[in-house]
Parts: sequence; C-alpha cells; structure tokens
Amino acid sequence: MAAESNTHRHGGQPLYDFQRLGIPPRPVIDFSVNVNPLGPPPEVTEAWNGWRHDIHSYPSPDGAGVLRFYQKRFGLAMDSVLAGNGSTELIYLAPRALDLKTAAVAAPSFHDYSRSILLNGGQILEFPDLENNGEGWEKKAIKILPQIDALFIGNPNNPTGQLISAEGILAMAERFPDKFFLVDEAFIQFVENRCRYSLLHPDRLRSNIVVFHSLTKFYALAGLRLGAAISHPETIARLRKHKEPWSVSLPAERSAEVLATCETYEEKTCTLINKERQAMAKFALQSPLMEALPPTANFILARWTATSDLDNLLCALLTRGLYIRDARNFCGLTGNWFRFAILGEKENELLRRAFLQLEKEVR
Repeated sequence: MAAESNTHRHGGQPLYDFQRLGIPPRPVIDFSVNVNPLGPPPEVTEAWNGWRHDIHSYPSPDGAGVLRFYQKRFGLAMDSVLAGNGSTELIYLAPRALDLKTAAVAAPSFHDYSRSILLNGGQILEFPDLENNGEGWEKKAIKILPQIDALFIGNPNNPTGQLISAEGILAMAERFPDKFFLVDEAFIQFVENRCRYSLLHPDRLRSNIVVFHSLTKFYALAGLRLGAAISHPETIARLRKHKEPWSVSLPAERSAEVLATCETYEEKTCTLINKERQAMAKFALQSPLMEALPPTANFILARWTATSDLDNLLCALLTRGLYIRDARNFCGLTGNWFRFAILGEKENELLRRAFLQLEKEVR
C-alpha cells in the first residue's frame, strides 16, 4: 500500500489486516470505528422505507433538512449553518473558501486537517501533544498562532480524547481576531458535561471560529455522510460561495429532520457511554499490557507495552474475532499505539476477557 493511502487509512477495514497478517478472514466485532453501539435511532429506521417513493426527487440544493435539525436541536439560526456530505467535506472546503495557507495542527490528530490545507497549496505546522492536558495545549497554541492563518482543534481530539473548554477557545479567538479557529466537534455529543466544551450555541458563534459537527458518529449513520459547519452568518456566507449544491442526499436530509425528535435515543446513548467509559477506562488504566490515556468520548487511545510489536496484539485479537484500530499511522504517534471504541456492555466484556487471557499468554 502506498505511503499516502496508508497514512489516510481509517478504521473499519479488518480485511486489510487479515490479509496483511496472514490470518483467514472471519466475522469480527469492530472496535476500530467510533460509532454509537446502539445503531441508528429507531425513528430513522422506521421511517426509512417510507422514503423509497421519493428517490426520483432532488434534495434541496442547500440541505435544508440539516439546517432545520440544527435550528430545532441546538437553537442555531439557519444562516449560521452550512450542511455538508459529512463534516469532512466541510473541513476540506474551509481552507479553500477562507484562503488559508498556513495552519497549525496538534499531533496526533485527524489526518484530514493537514490534508485539507496541503491540497489548498498551504503549509502545516505541527506541534507534538500527547499530554491530554488542555492548559499545556493552549500554551503551545498561543505561542504558534502569530505564525499561521488558522488553528485546527479536535474537541475532543481524535485519537487522544483531549478536551479544550469553550471558554478557552473563545478567549483565544478574541485574543487573535485575525486568525481562524477550525474546531472539529465530531464526537462532542459523547462527552460528559458537553456544554462546558461545545461551541454549538448561538451565544458562542464568532466570525473567526468555524465548528465542524458530524451527525454520523453519535447517531450511527456513517453511511449517509451527514454533517455541518457552524459559524457567524458572515463566515457561513463566505463558505457557501464555494460550496457545491446538492451534496446532501434526500435520505440524509430526511434523516436529519427526524434526528431532532430523538431525545430518548440521545439519553440512552449518553447513559450507556458514560457507564461503559468508566468501566473500560478503569480496566485499561490498570492493565499491565498497555498504557492508556484517560478517555473523554467513546474511544480510548493506548500503547501496547507487553511486546515490541503491536502486530502481536492485532493477531491475538483478530483470531478471537475482535478488531481494534492500528494507530501507528497517526502522525505524532511513534510506537505501538492503538485505539478502541467503547461499545456495548457485552462487547466491551469480550474485549476485557481477551486482554485478561493475553496477560497469561505473554508472560
């Protein structure tokens, strides 16, 4: 596999590792993708067949169903929201529309932050950051901001889970009004005390802050590609001038509107993830086989310490029908780093048992 495609490789590809490691393929429980273990909301699945009669129709040019979701769910004015074919489309749009030629990215983080700038003919300044400490991160960011056009912030960051307070981001944006702050909140709805960190509120919109939000992680709709960029209406207007029409499909639009009615599903998700996050974090932090960072969302980043090669862990888990994310292709992660999602109680127990078995095998 070419270097670029390997760098850009995400989770959810067990066949690749089965072939690479010479293991006969078999069904797996996939811990490599960070999607809601409850599956899509029942309100969406129940309505799905009713939409089949409309597949001959065009969606709205601007994804109006998505705009209405953010209006109903977060109280955001429709002119402060730009709908997209997943938040990743809008991450690539922003550097082009805002003419961003230099940006800083904490490493490790989501690969597409850097790639979006590079494809726009720009340059990336990376600063290493694995401490999972918001205060230390802010000091590094403030030091580098005079040299750049924009700062990418994963909040919570993927894969580290690092969180930055909303007040901290707003203070930086006020201190550097001529810089853009590109904040990815793809996993923010999994975070406990979300309001402390999220900028998805009418009072927190700023013209130099663009928030990217995904509807595919929390609502388990990854195949639909559904998300938005949120900012002050003036900035959204700038982005919209460079945005292609009809990029949000009609099923995605319809699904977004239904999501605004899924309060019970949201509550069940938060209850499940909060409970299982505590259990998995306790296990990971105590395991002699790994060194784990404290989780904040629905995934945990850890370093395999039992042997010198992460492939030993990948092989052992794949033969047990368990698949985790090989994190060695994240820029800034040197060594045997891996990431695993927090799933349901039964699935998480299977992963814990596998690690307990491995404790005996690697001695």
